[in-house]
Amino acid sequence: MSDSTAIALIIASFFPGAFVIFYSSKMTNDVGIEILTGVIRGIPISIKARWLILHQTWVGYVLGMVGCGVMIAVLNVQIAAHATDAGIQTVAYMTAFFGAFAAIAWVIGAVSGFIHFRSVLRQAEAD
Repeated sequence: MSDSTAIALIIASFFPGAFVIFYSSKMTNDVGIEILTGVIRGIPISIKARWLILHQTWVGYVLGMVGCGVMIAVLNVQIAAHATDAGIQTVAYMTAFFGAFAAIAWVIGAVSGFIHFRSVLRQAEAD
C-alpha cells in the first residue's frame, strides 16, 4: 500500500471514530444523569421507565462506543500491516492503541456505571 493511501486511511478511520466516541460519551453521560435523577427535560419519569432507559439506551450507547473503538483498532492494525514506511506503521499502531484504549476504558467504566445505576434504581424501588 502506498504511504499516501495509508495516511488517508488512518485519517479516515481515526477522526470519524474519535468523533463518534466523544459524542457518544456525552450522550451516554446525559442519559446516565436522567437515570439517576429520574427527570427528563424537567418531567419526572417512573422507575420502570428508568430501568428501560438503562437497558435499552444507555447499554446501547456503551456497546456502540466499544464497537467503534474496536473497529478503529482493527482497521489501523490492518493498515499498519500493509504500510511500507515504518513511520506510518507507527502512526497506525498508535491510532489502533487509541481505539483499543477507548474500548477497554468504556468496558471497565460501563461495568462500574451499570452496577451503580442498578443500585440507585433498586434503592428507588425500595423507597
